Amino acid sequence: MGIEALARPVPREHRELVREMLGRLPEFADRLARLLSTEDEFYRQVDHVAPAELRKVCHANLERALTALADGHGLALDAARKTGLVQARQGIPLPAVLRAFRIGGTFVYEALLELAGPEFLNSTRTIEINSYVWKAIDLYSDALTTAYDEVAAEPSHANARRLDDLLRGRLAGQSEMEAAARELGLPTAGMFVAVVTERVEPDGQDGQDTVEALMRARRWRSAWRPGGEAGLVAIDRIEDLRRLREVLGSLPVAAGLSRPFAGFPDVPDALHRARIARRSLPSATAGVVVFGDSPVTTLVAAAPGMARDVVRSALSGVLTLSGAERKVLLDTLLAWFAGHGSAKEAADRLFVHPNTVRYRLRRVQELTKRDLTDPVDIGELYVALESVRLDPEPS
Repeated sequence: MGIEALARPVPREHRELVREMLGRLPEFADRLARLLSTEDEFYRQVDHVAPAELRKVCHANLERALTALADGHGLALDAARKTGLVQARQGIPLPAVLRAFRIGGTFVYEALLELAGPEFLNSTRTIEINSYVWKAIDLYSDALTTAYDEVAAEPSHANARRLDDLLRGRLAGQSEMEAAARELGLPTAGMFVAVVTERVEPDGQDGQDTVEALMRARRWRSAWRPGGEAGLVAIDRIEDLRRLREVLGSLPVAAGLSRPFAGFPDVPDALHRARIARRSLPSATAGVVVFGDSPVTTLVAAAPGMARDVVRSALSGVLTLSGAERKVLLDTLLAWFAGHGSAKEAADRLFVHPNTVRYRLRRVQELTKRDLTDPVDIGELYVALESVRLDPEPS
């Protein structure tokens, strides 16, 4: 099927429903993300380790498809193809992606019926809505499958699959792992660090491609997924970890590193820890974190859903304030923790009088019902504050 499959204009009353759905896009994106994590094991794992990313992807795909329907334009299949290329090179299974689009199609169809209400619907309109939605899903599915076929035909894809097998623990024995390492240009023994990166300058140079190029230029032995999103770096001694941090810290990326490890069977766990380390940085913030740098932050990043529950409990009174007032109190609490509980040090960091800090802290205590002289209450507030720092808009 081609774009002409949706060339016939969508009826005006249908476009109004689609625009209403677009107006509530964050809500529907969140609902779709929760549905995917319930219905599909792959996306359940994604929601566990990167819930914000899953919602971002749902938001982007819903916006693209609904905008095409609302405007009466052809679907942006080139964008779907590019998305498919990225997902294929990241090793995301095509069946999971296609299943996600089918789940998404059913979700959009049911959401439009929900918005329409019984007084609007009749059998003709229901069939029309169903037809538009499923034609869109078919078009996107064709574009995605084509993209996956293109990646499979790339000369470098065999190495990418070998690396993906190593990162995911799919290789059966030591001999297979060592063979894969040789194919990837890695040593067959020694110490390694798993690295996960994310570009933080979306309009600038591709920082992830720069990671791989810089590793080659500095003669680090490493292997990367296409695009540099995840990789393995060989190190000769523990001290090399500091040098690796410095190299990555010079780039516009957020990078998470595992601790050094020896033995290919440990690669999947090391990659998981590198992802947690990456999530220990706030969104869109460049920097480098090694797993365990800050134990509390590591725990928050490892269990974002539980951390959000703590936020709702411990900081609920503060989070209901207006944006400006909430920011002032949270920044003050953050400065107080950074100043080791000293109002004077917090005041110096914030360029205000210590009495101003004390007043704001009393306000925090009133709103949270927590006592800043009680170690248990202080611990709860610190965990909650770290969760807000990493995810400023908890659901």
